[in-house]
Amino acid sequence: MKRSLLLTLLFVSSTWAITLEEINDKPASRQKNFLIWQFLHQDINASQANDAFYQVEYVNERFLFDYAAKTDEAEIKYTVNCMKEPACNLPLIPEDDCLMLALTPAKAAALKNEEREGIAARLEDKFGNTQWLRTMNQESFYTSTDNLHSETTLFRLAGAAYRYAHFNHTVTPEVLLALSAMNSFGNIVFLTVTDPKMNQLQQSLSDVTGGKYDPQTHFFLAMNSIKYGKLGIALDHLKEAKLRFYAPIDKDKTRFWMYQITQDQEYLKELSESLDINMYVLYARELLNLPTENYFTSLPTTDRTDSIKGIDPFEWRAFSQEIMRSKPETISDLIDRSDGNESMAIQGYVLERTYEPYIHNFTMAYDQYMTNLSNDKKALLYALMRQETRFIPGLISRSFALGLMQIMPFNVDTISKVHPLKPTTYFDMLEPQMSIAYAISHLKHLEDKYYNPILIAYGYNAGFGSTKRLLTEGGRFLPGEYEPFLSMELMGNDENREYGKRVLANYVIYKKILGEEVKITSLFDNLIQPSQSDYFRAQALKLPQ
Repeated sequence: MKRSLLLTLLFVSSTWAITLEEINDKPASRQKNFLIWQFLHQDINASQANDAFYQVEYVNERFLFDYAAKTDEAEIKYTVNCMKEPACNLPLIPEDDCLMLALTPAKAAALKNEEREGIAARLEDKFGNTQWLRTMNQESFYTSTDNLHSETTLFRLAGAAYRYAHFNHTVTPEVLLALSAMNSFGNIVFLTVTDPKMNQLQQSLSDVTGGKYDPQTHFFLAMNSIKYGKLGIALDHLKEAKLRFYAPIDKDKTRFWMYQITQDQEYLKELSESLDINMYVLYARELLNLPTENYFTSLPTTDRTDSIKGIDPFEWRAFSQEIMRSKPETISDLIDRSDGNESMAIQGYVLERTYEPYIHNFTMAYDQYMTNLSNDKKALLYALMRQETRFIPGLISRSFALGLMQIMPFNVDTISKVHPLKPTTYFDMLEPQMSIAYAISHLKHLEDKYYNPILIAYGYNAGFGSTKRLLTEGGRFLPGEYEPFLSMELMGNDENREYGKRVLANYVIYKKILGEEVKITSLFDNLIQPSQSDYFRAQALKLPQ
């Protein structure tokens, strides 16, 4: 397989080495950030670190800490050292600015009342509002309207354990009304209704009516009201959410829930007519025995070898910007430039982006690297691949997940120790063969313990341990009215929640394409049967009660 110019340049340099010249030559972007991140982990001097760091687009804490380890700039080292100070050291820090850099609500929660008061008196408002420190010393929270803004600062920032210990109680109608008028009300709703432990405050929020909130807040309020049996309130919130949502899948989920709580067939019919392909639409069409046909599975291509393959991340970045600017009448040139056997994924992406939402790309590029897989495993891989990258091999995420299957660098390091395919640099993971091979290896670990495709998707996106906690803590995904749907909607990780939904729909479509059609309703039913859905709960059922 031919490699892009960028990859070739990387390979001929010393193994794993990134040069400052390569960094200087690239446009500001997440792709360039990835080069800089690798460069900061190499054996470089302070001057080189400085030159690279000040080219970072959007500095985050990870970059700052990595840079501090290499630079000779005293101010940077001072800042990072202060930020890393543990809670027990806060009262001992002599410099006020350093104390402020070190101070967080989570750390302050570990201090004694007198220590918090001392810090508050010392800092006052020199570097911003620290009134929340004194608020921490209150005996109760959300019991009156006197100090709601500082209390809400704690609610948002001090962590789940602190919220449960200090805020999980019912509130008066007066306090509830005042909270619902705050700009941060949406955040209060989200952090409360997605935490199974916050049941007392959830009960109060289930009474919230009216309001003109953002659509996701209305939706979460609806889910919470359904949880507590207040279906009329929930329906009103769903109607408001539907008016305000923009994305097709979000509008569809409001229709889905309107049907769930009313059983009105008009909602189901309306949902089945959506142009999007998502789990809600597939569910409606399955109940109504209607087909899903607005997708394509293959494209005519030629033998040309100079078409854009999407492996070089900088070449792909430039091409994707052209796609974003394209219109149906200007698409022919982009299609011509991606008209090759090795470019079917790119051509499919161009067509889908140009004609969305009318038609969807469910092609099967890179099939040659899956020849020994069962159709079920292939459907799962394609389902994940479609959601991760829309089949574009040269993608690098903000968190530096790499390639078609978005393998994280730390997973590359782990898998490479036992895998016969060894990467020369991290950029090897932009090669489809390597990315697919490593994803297959990674999936074996997940499939050993998770038996439902949506659980595997959760694990692939958020991690093995996170998914285990999701299943074993909080009573989620158990038999009950409106399950497993309530559990799916009330997950606290936004990305993971929506990712799982999309992968599940992709999986159902690919199973159909590969001749092994599966009912989405059966997958939902499996999800609330612990003995069938995952190893951990199945094992727990075998233990003596």
